[in-house]
Amino acid sequence: MSSSTFDAREYPCVFSLSRFLVPLAIMLAAGLLVCLALCQGAHAHATLTATLPADGAVLESAPDTVALSFNEPVSLIAASLVRPGGELSDLEQSSASGTTISISLPPELGEGSYALSWRAVSEDGHPISGTSFFVVGTASAAQNFVASPTGSAVASALWVTRLAMFIGLFFGVGGAVFRLLAPELPPLAGTSCKWTIIAGLVAAPLVVGLQGLDLAGADFFALPQPRTWLLGINSPYGTTVLLAVGALLFGFGTLYAKSPTWVRVSAAVALLLTGIAILSSGHASAAQPQWLTKTALFLHITTIAWWVGALFPLVLLLRQDRRSATPPLIKFSRAIPFAIVPLVLSGAILAAIQLGPPGSNWLSPYGQVLAAKLVLLVVLFAIASWNRWVLTAPAAAGDVRALRHMRRGIIAEILIILAVLGLVSTWRFTPPPRALITQPATSIMIPISQEELHASLSFSSPRVGSTNVEIALGKHGGETLTPRGVKVSLKPVGEQMAPIVRTAELNDAGVWQVNQLTIPLPGIWSVEVEVRVSDFELAKLKSQIEITP
Repeated sequence: MSSSTFDAREYPCVFSLSRFLVPLAIMLAAGLLVCLALCQGAHAHATLTATLPADGAVLESAPDTVALSFNEPVSLIAASLVRPGGELSDLEQSSASGTTISISLPPELGEGSYALSWRAVSEDGHPISGTSFFVVGTASAAQNFVASPTGSAVASALWVTRLAMFIGLFFGVGGAVFRLLAPELPPLAGTSCKWTIIAGLVAAPLVVGLQGLDLAGADFFALPQPRTWLLGINSPYGTTVLLAVGALLFGFGTLYAKSPTWVRVSAAVALLLTGIAILSSGHASAAQPQWLTKTALFLHITTIAWWVGALFPLVLLLRQDRRSATPPLIKFSRAIPFAIVPLVLSGAILAAIQLGPPGSNWLSPYGQVLAAKLVLLVVLFAIASWNRWVLTAPAAAGDVRALRHMRRGIIAEILIILAVLGLVSTWRFTPPPRALITQPATSIMIPISQEELHASLSFSSPRVGSTNVEIALGKHGGETLTPRGVKVSLKPVGEQMAPIVRTAELNDAGVWQVNQLTIPLPGIWSVEVEVRVSDFELAKLKSQIEITP
């Protein structure tokens, strides 16, 4: 094959494959979008690590506040208290310090069972909610109280509007940026960019309203309420929407700019705002180290927008006169390798941060979405490579068959990218494993002694959360001790909280143990080991332990 003539007979496998590329891409896109439409339920992206009083605690007197501790900073949206008689009252007084939120309770709470329902927004803009129970004095009759989660209809609508805004950014703004390579866009390409940008501008305020509904856990009837819109615009995702609107407006300006200088300036600002908009909220906004994740995400987004936006104008250019289509086609072909390298590198960095090393995390829902995205990207890169290294030269030389197959390949790329955008939109409802990872545990041992007995308590984790406790007992002088039973009691020093009491069990190694003991808050805790030496003798050993967040 010469540099200007494309002979199909020299590539029979390539053209046999080309007959199936577009149908394959259509089936992949359709199948993935159907699966996404059936996805339901939102998952939390920050994790509640402790409550004070502890969930289910029995208290002698009513507390003044309830403290909620999380694994990352959150902002409280709403809280309400269900009283023993079923009366529901909103709680409006709260304060935040680091990763802890303190919610003030009404004064003079009587005896009975209480349920505190709360809803908050995490750093990455995603809602979380929960209910904590405590008892003052004697428990009252059980209350059937369940916090209402966001309806699947709201979640589906939010996914659709976000996808529309993404299409406006990537296909509309990205298509306008293509004017840097092709100053005169085909009329249909310009019209397509204009309407996708308009669709993105229409979707943007709807995203704000639906985000407010999602954060409040409300249904569509609450959409006209001012509080819904304030919640949406004040959330981290509100910043994303505002920047996205700016990118869309500059993209619109790029389409109609007359001066080459203004085309370059407007296109650069539009692309810059697109990258900043998407990195201003979402998973990477809370992932560490921020400088690395945000840099990688910015490169990932701007590279995709530049690549994606060029595809539809290229298809239309290839239908026009070869003399007008060849220069932008050659420029785009030469630039593609410089786009793929940062795209793949930044994607690998983001995946490593969110999922960690290969293991069970890669089988999580987030990992499954990423796996589906990677499958599509492999097909996408294969098609792009075929277009770049096999078809570009003969297509630029005017070979009709090469032009036709290049157009088919680009259409397949567009369909695959639409499916990828649909997939990444579901990450709004799927937490990355790194958001669920707690700090590693470090065991600690404390000795307790009295006149005749001594004990050694080993805590598998001296941190808030679940821990295992092993108790080794003995008598001074080295005598063995075989007690009738052992109990462990823990109580935070200076707090109005009933002690946590657990009965230890003797394991096969002759060690008394308490498994899955939950310590709900940090601070200094008193520890008491109650040893039933015999039917008539009960010994108590006391000490303290410091529990860290």
